[in-house]
Amino acid sequence: MSEVVRFARRPRRSRYALPPPPRRATRLPLPALIIGLVILFITYGGQIFAPVPAPAPTSRTAPAPLTAVRVVDGDTLHAGDQRIRLVGIDAPESKQTCRDERGHAWACGIAARERLAALVAAGAVSCAAQGRDRYGRTLAVCSAGDVADVGAVLVREGYAVSYMDRDGRYLAQENQARDEGRGLWRGAFERPADWRRRQRNSG
Repeated sequence: MSEVVRFARRPRRSRYALPPPPRRATRLPLPALIIGLVILFITYGGQIFAPVPAPAPTSRTAPAPLTAVRVVDGDTLHAGDQRIRLVGIDAPESKQTCRDERGHAWACGIAARERLAALVAAGAVSCAAQGRDRYGRTLAVCSAGDVADVGAVLVREGYAVSYMDRDGRYLAQENQARDEGRGLWRGAFERPADWRRRQRNSG
């Protein structure tokens, strides 16, 4: 006799049955979490809390003492075989004249040279080089004795003007001299660069 095999029916799932609850995320034991944080701090903590490095110093040369200093004009010095042009200022040329408050001519170029000579004679001269100009002269900020910046004094007293300086470091001194009517500003004058240009064109 043949054997009848009966298959049991699977129970029908109701369409209204609730879905199985979501699995909960496995939480790390607290000691393991603490140990992991300690390892991260040891590995990367030095990079996170490292101090910000200071900006690199500029390439400008430190002040160097000079010997056998000689004044050429109101903004130029010679020290041995070195020619130094005070950076950021322009003084009248030695042959240049200006007008005072009464309209009388005065030798402003010679006056500027004499004032620079007096400042240089007051003490040891040191200059910080800041490059060279097209004539091969060293551009520098110079000090003499107790005067920290000779160029600033010349502009403030009206013996020179601010010149070709992108930083505008002497504009405040020039404005002060103009407001107080000092030196060149007590009358009328031609800016040294314009005077030189006119002399070249007339020659």
